[in-house]
Amino acid sequence: MSKPVLSIFSDGVRYDSLQYMPFSNSLNSVPLETILGYSITCHPSMYTGVYPDKHKIAFHWIKSNKKHGPYSLLGAFPNIFPFSSPNIQAIASHIYAKLFLKRKARSFMGYGKILNLPMKFWNQIDINEFKYWDDNNYINENIKTIFEILRKEKIKYHVSGLYKPNLGKIDTIKIVDQKNFEWIYYFIGESDSISHKFTQHSDEGKEFLLKLDKFIEKRYNENLMLYGKDGFDLVFWSDHGHIPIQKRYNLYNIFKENEFKLNSLFNIIDSTTVRFWTKTDVQREQIVKVMDQIPEAHLVTEEQFGQLHLPKDENLYGILFYYLDGGTVFTHTIHGFGKDVKSMHGYHPDAKGNEGIFVSNRKINSKKVTLPDVFASTISSLGFKQYLKGIDGQNRIS
Repeated sequence: MSKPVLSIFSDGVRYDSLQYMPFSNSLNSVPLETILGYSITCHPSMYTGVYPDKHKIAFHWIKSNKKHGPYSLLGAFPNIFPFSSPNIQAIASHIYAKLFLKRKARSFMGYGKILNLPMKFWNQIDINEFKYWDDNNYINENIKTIFEILRKEKIKYHVSGLYKPNLGKIDTIKIVDQKNFEWIYYFIGESDSISHKFTQHSDEGKEFLLKLDKFIEKRYNENLMLYGKDGFDLVFWSDHGHIPIQKRYNLYNIFKENEFKLNSLFNIIDSTTVRFWTKTDVQREQIVKVMDQIPEAHLVTEEQFGQLHLPKDENLYGILFYYLDGGTVFTHTIHGFGKDVKSMHGYHPDAKGNEGIFVSNRKINSKKVTLPDVFASTISSLGFKQYLKGIDGQNRIS
């Protein structure tokens, strides 16, 4: 039996933030286990019900599987000033992407700015995600998103906040009447940016959490008046938590102190992970020796790839893939410098404060849920349990 479903997603809300959300805290809730990675790998899992080892979207920037990547023309510039300047790199990559690459990708991140990576390596880099979350064949012909399924089944649904330029600012969400739609999805991304800027449990963070809570309560009460207590399902969730930054590492300085030129080796540094594409056993040993000096850095083993549901794909994760403990970040990343950021995500699922949130007006039949469970629970409430076959998620509400 199907029910109308009210789905509210808020990016990066920690499970323990419920203490600042009195209405949401009065409903049923459990922690949500995230995935090692950022929102770009979390979203495919919550929209398709499968882990990254199946949907294969891991990072924004990856190693290209082509002989010549989309930035190959810029790869001819040497690693000397002004081409070694991150500011020049940002301007060059931004203008080049706008002029030549914009039409090649409709994804959320698209072809963006590249910083802190020698231009000689730009011929090896590409993006991992080419379509928007609700596009047809976002993943491929075999793995379908909830958006594709509902269009196929001719279900009326409404999505608000999913798109730029506002991208989930709570005051710009277009509110609609549930009686006109079987599924309503409100996407709130503002929580992530506020957490990065202030930390989630700062005064500014708490103020936003209360505002978010009142938004959820109002939408809930509108449905309550329309359908009654048992006439609809509410699912409110986040993709991961947020952890205040305590320590920062500059990998370029660390490798320089160990007489290793990091610019001599293709690598991609993100805020909480780093990937190295070593060419020789000697390089590998040197990298491991240097990284062992960082107590918060951990190399992902082949066994752990399976445990974490990550694909063992060198184009995605490199030859050596490291992640940092919660509260630790790298500076001088491919996205920038992160000097003003106060809180971060993208950590191991077990990191304290990195658990997301899963809230419902229905009974939750598990002590913890996963991102694929979000898809499974939503599609089940809408009456399409046949789409549970072959996915990683399970229906967690009853």
